[in-house]
Amino acid sequence: MRPLPLLFAALLSLSTSVNAAPNAQTVLDQYAKAIGPVDQIQSRRVAMRLIGAAPFELPVTVEARRPNLIHKEVTIQDTVQVMAFDGKVAWKIDPFVPGGSVPFAMTGDEANALIEEAEFDDALIGPAGRGIKVAYLGDALVDGKAAQSLRVTRPNGKTSTVWLDAATHLELKRTQLGPVMGQMKQIDILSSDYRVVDGIKLPHKIEIGLSGAKERMTIVVEKVELNVKLDPSRFAKPAAR
Repeated sequence: MRPLPLLFAALLSLSTSVNAAPNAQTVLDQYAKAIGPVDQIQSRRVAMRLIGAAPFELPVTVEARRPNLIHKEVTIQDTVQVMAFDGKVAWKIDPFVPGGSVPFAMTGDEANALIEEAEFDDALIGPAGRGIKVAYLGDALVDGKAAQSLRVTRPNGKTSTVWLDAATHLELKRTQLGPVMGQMKQIDILSSDYRVVDGIKLPHKIEIGLSGAKERMTIVVEKVELNVKLDPSRFAKPAAR
């Protein structure tokens, strides 16, 4: 029979390990399980409405294909603005700037933000294999909901903070630097209204605003198509005419 002091010590150790705070990998595993088998998705097309960026709603269509191809169209009063990345070059068609009707290469923060957005999987999916570091920061509250917070550090040193719902393990909020009117500013991104599409849980309402500000733009997702046929030429910069 084990001496009682040793038995109590063993029970205390067991209790401590059971109630220990989760680590980053545990939280990442829970997140991956919650959203579903994203590795089975090779492409997507998302139709949405952007509310609050203009006096009227803006229809937006985003097409993406693994590993890092993206094509975005924003319709502004029957005029279409295009932003795309073909895996090498970020380019744009912007009828609202002089000469912008001809495709031109994007540069600076705007290009970097689009290239980051083009990554098919978000930073919490397989981060180690992509050189992304994730650290667990602890428990928090987001709009009254219990959450777990993570710090995400990309290979270029850019950091963001992500809060996951402690009950559903889905993303509630993300804070990161983003281009706003030509300047890099801290922005908040809040995700909600998760729905299952072909086995994948995706947010259908996304609110975006400057950190600490009350005003936010809202993205309302209207339709999601997964594993749609998208030819690589869809993302290539058109030749100048």
